[in-house]
Amino acid sequence: MSSTDAEITTGEYTYLPIERVHFGNGSIGKLQVELNRVESHKPFVITGNTIATKTDLLKRLERATGQAFAGVFSGISQHAPEGKIRLAAKAARDANADSLISLGGGSPIDSTKIVVKEISENFDHPPLPHFAVPTTLSAAEFSHAAGMTDEMLRRKTGFRDVRMVPKVIFLDPELTLPTPGWLWASTGIRSVDHAVEAVLSRKHQPFVDALALEAIRKLFRNLKKSIKDPIDIQSRLSCQIAAWMSDAGALSVGTGISHSIGRVIGATWNIPHGITSCLTLAEVMRTEVKRYPQGLISIAAAEGKTIKGSVEKAALSAADGVTELVDELGLSKRLRDYGIKRDDFPYIAREAGSPEQTMEVVQILEKIW
Repeated sequence: MSSTDAEITTGEYTYLPIERVHFGNGSIGKLQVELNRVESHKPFVITGNTIATKTDLLKRLERATGQAFAGVFSGISQHAPEGKIRLAAKAARDANADSLISLGGGSPIDSTKIVVKEISENFDHPPLPHFAVPTTLSAAEFSHAAGMTDEMLRRKTGFRDVRMVPKVIFLDPELTLPTPGWLWASTGIRSVDHAVEAVLSRKHQPFVDALALEAIRKLFRNLKKSIKDPIDIQSRLSCQIAAWMSDAGALSVGTGISHSIGRVIGATWNIPHGITSCLTLAEVMRTEVKRYPQGLISIAAAEGKTIKGSVEKAALSAADGVTELVDELGLSKRLRDYGIKRDDFPYIAREAGSPEQTMEVVQILEKIW
């Protein structure tokens, strides 16, 4: 996709205002330094119930802060329910929190971004510093966007604002060890989804292409290894760095139809976002063969595929690589497994894409049903 200078046109890349990323085993030990840097004495943690009740991560996090938490809200669940976010914001206000720490996957991290927005009254006041401690590969911590779900309508709404990104991020592979294998693996496919759609974006650019292709390379070489041998800290860290690279261009090049379909089916049928990428990504890639063959060939090479045969065959091998990886991770599913019916396709297509994309979306849904 980035093969010659002749392919490079005009564009722009926007840097997000993330101040620092600490990565590596034991990097959470820098949390106290970062809290001291912003003179935080009342850090407030936002996380999920499983982490709070079935792991020792909160205790380890508190040790890393060097002080007691002002409070903990552990009610965040999948797809960031709006009501829970409101409760988290109230709890943080009541605790007089002077910083927020998100601990967990995409839902706690997105929820904390929205809490920052809420407490600052839509940024009319200085936002509280947000320190993100991810335990999955969703890469939500590197995005300026955050989604929450209306529980009654089962519809996801989103916010986009560069002021919502965390101030500091900690990629500590040791803290990911309690993460269930299926969740780690499926969010890894989510990061593959970020990277693939960045390369296939009509606004793709050399800087983002390079990061995205390296993300794919790292994930294809380390994701299975990190599942087979969970205590292989190096492979887990490689996956975390790949997730970071995969979402580095989200603001500048955007996402595509795989993400759009995933947003709709995830919120409506309560399907984890990592699983939605397992369902949609490979088939979406197959629809792009005629539009972006060279991009797909670059992706196939990053996956480790031997490039041979016609351009179309080589491009299709990139989609085959994703299908093979999903199968090897034990994540192969169909829409019908989640109660989605063919009668639901028009609604999904209408919500996921523009009117011009409706037929294409329905065709994708048919193939993954």
